[in-house]
Amino acid sequence: MNPFEVVRGVPLVDDRLLLEVLNDLHTADDLVRAKVREGFFARLLTQVTGRGRRRDVAVAGGLVGAQRGTLAWLSGLTERLTVTDLVVAEVADEVGRVRTRVDQLNTRLEWAERGIRDLALVLAELAEQTGRGLAEHDERLCRVESRQAIDDAVRRWRHPRPDPDLGWLPGAMLLAREVAAGPAGEFAASGRGTHVEHEVVERMLQDPPTPWYSGIRSVVNLLAAATRHLPSDDHRIMLAELLGEGVREELTHARGPLSSALSKVALATGVRGLDPDAAARTALRSAVGSGTRYVAASLSAEELVRQLVREQFAEAASRRVRLQARESAG
Repeated sequence: MNPFEVVRGVPLVDDRLLLEVLNDLHTADDLVRAKVREGFFARLLTQVTGRGRRRDVAVAGGLVGAQRGTLAWLSGLTERLTVTDLVVAEVADEVGRVRTRVDQLNTRLEWAERGIRDLALVLAELAEQTGRGLAEHDERLCRVESRQAIDDAVRRWRHPRPDPDLGWLPGAMLLAREVAAGPAGEFAASGRGTHVEHEVVERMLQDPPTPWYSGIRSVVNLLAAATRHLPSDDHRIMLAELLGEGVREELTHARGPLSSALSKVALATGVRGLDPDAAARTALRSAVGSGTRYVAASLSAEELVRQLVREQFAEAASRRVRLQARESAG
């Protein structure tokens, strides 16, 4: 199936593509640093065996993937503004750190440094356009931006064009994730928007695209049914990656148990072809712990919605705290 057909109408696609840039950057960075650390005979061996040439091709491939074709796409994002401010800030931060590491190498590859510098400049412009400086706005403007972001996300959720046919549970989780990573989540994290999570929950409960279920249902059965409903394995893999699979661990360690479980079920069924019921039991067991990671075995629709919204806002807040700490540390 064509990937472009799979992602039609799905929110957060550009966010996940932007995070994919980091994988190319870190792979290339690791290879460059390994080359610099080599001694004389190690370098001689790489020339004799041809290993050095293969590694140089890998370095070039990694940086070209995060550089040439990517720069045009990133420049387009500054006009379309289809990414959330949180992901832009995270990627800009990582690019800056990779650039610093390249600058500090005793032996530098000038083309690599130049490519990373260009990437950092484009990301800086994108960060400015997406409103990373939300704290500079007055509170009234923050409230307006928060409400507008929620309105836009909920409208797309209720009336998707085109409809990606992800089903109600993945759709609800991606909606909450999108809102938490944008201006509404920033406002909530500032401590001034304590009502934002409640507002998102109420909007989702009042007028969903399909009616919520009645009574109480098993969370394992809900997870299994959600992945079974997805149209193809490509959709399952896409959902898993939108929820954090394949991203560096420091960007996903704050995921809540429902997000983690659904992503792992989707990945296990999409890649390994496991039975959804068995995969759901295993994934939920590994994701659930004590304290904030606790999830009841069965939930009403309202309890489920409150849980998944709370998880997405908590994860986004944790990622913002991590960014602030890294910026403070220099």
